[in-house]
Parts: sequence; structure tokens; C-alpha cells
Amino acid sequence: MRDFVARNESEKHLENIPKLLRDGALLALHAAGEPAPVVDIRCDPEASAAFLDRVQIEQVVFNLARNAIEAMSSGVRRVLTLSTKLTTDRMTEISVADTGPGVSADIRARLFEPFVTTKESGLGIGLSICRVIVEAHGGKLTAEDNPAGGAIFRFTIPN
Repeated sequence: MRDFVARNESEKHLENIPKLLRDGALLALHAAGEPAPVVDIRCDPEASAAFLDRVQIEQVVFNLARNAIEAMSSGVRRVLTLSTKLTTDRMTEISVADTGPGVSADIRARLFEPFVTTKESGLGIGLSICRVIVEAHGGKLTAEDNPAGGAIFRFTIPN
């Protein structure tokens, strides 16, 4: 998978990140086909544009948002938050946070490995593909507990 992404020259252009987040979230909401959670998009003006392959990064946003929506499907409080910020090393950090059940520590340690899944019908390749795409952009993908309950997936891309 890593070789496939590396072999294919990505088309990197200066892209509007708030629009990319809206589009990725809308696709995920449409694909989920269940009652939509509250969606909150918060973008730091200093982290609103970056050179990236729009199709690839939108795929990452879509996958993370779809996973978050699915994780919250049986919850009472369902809030999907997408946000950006500029890191101290001048990277754009994009966060996708949910108020679902979160990810257990034992699964989190292996979460980005191929074929690791918590879903009954999942293949376990979505997050590993996301990691490959983010790393091909020179960034990093991580997961952590959301203090409000749930999980936060963060990834960075060069500004």
C-alpha cells in the first residue's frame, strides 16, 4: 500500500482546508445513512490552507468522520468536531473528534495496523490507508481519548 501511494505522483495544490473538511464531513454523513450528529467545524485562520492532494486528504477526512459517526450511532450525545490548528513546528493539524465510546488502550496500540478492526463487518484497512496517505504527505496520524468522552484522531500535514 505504501509503495502504491509513493509510486503515484500526487497532485498537490494549495487547498482551502475548511472547504475540504466540510466536503469530507458531508460525504461521511451521506454515507452513514443514519440520523446525523451535530457537526462542529472550527478552523484556525492560520491553518486554513496547505499544499496537499485534495482527493487523498479528503479521503482521510471522510474515513475518520465516517468512523466517528458509526462509533456514535448508539449514543445519546452525538457531536462530531472537525478542527484545525497550526502547530509550533508550522504543520497544519486536523482533528476529528467524536463523543462515542472511545478506543480501548489495547486496540489503540495496534489501531493503524492493517486488518485491525473493532467493527463486526470491518476489514481493518481504512485507518492503515489513512496513515499511509498522511505519512506520504510528510505528516503523522494519531489517536487519543477525547476528554469529553469518545476519541480524537489527529493528523498533520505540512503547511
